Amino acid sequence: MPRSQSNTSDKPSRISAVLTIAGSDPSGGAGIQADLKTFTATGVYGAAVITALTAQNTLTVSAAMAIPADFVKQQLDAVLSDIRIDVIKLGMLPTPEICETIAPYLDKYPVVCDPVMISTSGCSLIDDPAISALATHIIPRSDFITPNLNELEILCVEKIHTMKDILAAGMDLMTRFPRLSGAVLKGGHWNTDSRTVTDTLLLKEDGRVNAYFETNTRYHTKNTHGTGCTFASAFAAFLAKKKPPFEAFSKAVTFTSRLIELSKDSPVGQGNGPLLHHCSGD
Repeated sequence: MPRSQSNTSDKPSRISAVLTIAGSDPSGGAGIQADLKTFTATGVYGAAVITALTAQNTLTVSAAMAIPADFVKQQLDAVLSDIRIDVIKLGMLPTPEICETIAPYLDKYPVVCDPVMISTSGCSLIDDPAISALATHIIPRSDFITPNLNELEILCVEKIHTMKDILAAGMDLMTRFPRLSGAVLKGGHWNTDSRTVTDTLLLKEDGRVNAYFETNTRYHTKNTHGTGCTFASAFAAFLAKKKPPFEAFSKAVTFTSRLIELSKDSPVGQGNGPLLHHCSGD
């Protein structure tokens, strides 16, 4: 058929796109690498702005180097001037300068903030000034936040001992940061001897905050490197595909739980092995 007579309906429909702003993991298990793998596995287009380079593997994080804030800005300007982004997902933001630089961009997009502070191997990834900047500049501009137990304790400055404490800390975040539509409280670090793991979504609906719970089998495996990044990215991806928040949460929980099951005997690395995103469609 001549080009001039081609059917415009043959053109591909626009694909949903998510931009991750996070640090790089050269071992491929967490950070930008896990985010992009997750976007591909969940059927959205992924773009990436890198905030930090790390030297890490499945055993430890041995070094980290922040990208200059001005270059982070140049990356942002390049991507956002060209690609229509549906959701921004935030990961490791290592310096106050980077937090302050990206903050104005967040006002125009739905934002999922994964407040990355501590690696799976227990290494601190950001310092106190960066945590303060996160609370001052980033979380107030976020629509959803996805802390694990350790991050929740840092943000709320209190130790958590019970599920009641977890819910109270989540409600505290929702009160302190009015833009938040929801808080996903990841349950992987809580009650680790249990046979199940419960993730919680606190969601603003009709003037009140409702709590939703998803409980799945807990796989007792060390191969959980990048699980938090993967979950937050899956949640952002399903939001970008116009799923309602509870459905996006539920699908992200199922997706991540399935990956942990598939990866529990992962032969990659000698420490906390990564999730095998390429197996998600098997």
